[in-house]
Amino acid sequence: MRKFALGLLGAVALTAAPAANAAVVVVGGGTTVDVSGPTTSDGGINFSLGYSDSGSSSPFIETLQWNNTLSGLYGITLSTTAAAVGGENDVDILEAYLSGGSIMGTLDLLADLDNTDLNEDYSLNTLLDAGTYTLTIEGTRGTTGSFGGNVAFTAAAVPEPATWGMMLLGFGAVGFAMRRRKQPALAQIA
Repeated sequence: MRKFALGLLGAVALTAAPAANAAVVVVGGGTTVDVSGPTTSDGGINFSLGYSDSGSSSPFIETLQWNNTLSGLYGITLSTTAAAVGGENDVDILEAYLSGGSIMGTLDLLADLDNTDLNEDYSLNTLLDAGTYTLTIEGTRGTTGSFGGNVAFTAAAVPEPATWGMMLLGFGAVGFAMRRRKQPALAQIA
């Protein structure tokens, strides 16, 4: 009975524990990358941040770096739009990739199938652990060209503390019931 009471006390303690929050810090950007956010939702578990860049030299290499304390699903987008091919606002992305954290090497943002020289869209959706990640974008641009995008994060499905408590309480109840059950008598052979 004492063990059952201790198990019940532990389950109650777990149900009272606070839910996990994502701590997201933008560590740095390139020389001209502007960042909006991070904005959070769902009690600080999910976040998104926007980024944009204009006015650097051509060719360019720009980076955006952030740190997240939870693992989950990342969705990263990158877009450019131009009025004329080779015009002053034309940006051509040569390479865009994510590195750092739990990634061995790099993960490339994939070009949309309907990309043209005037409109380019890239995206990446992947599960990642907590850590510091760097988005690197390389390309060329006209004198007024710019690009922009979004990094969205959704925390991995982790059971709430109340769910853990109910699960432990159920295991404890099953164990208690099994212990109290009488063992059937075995037939003796004469």
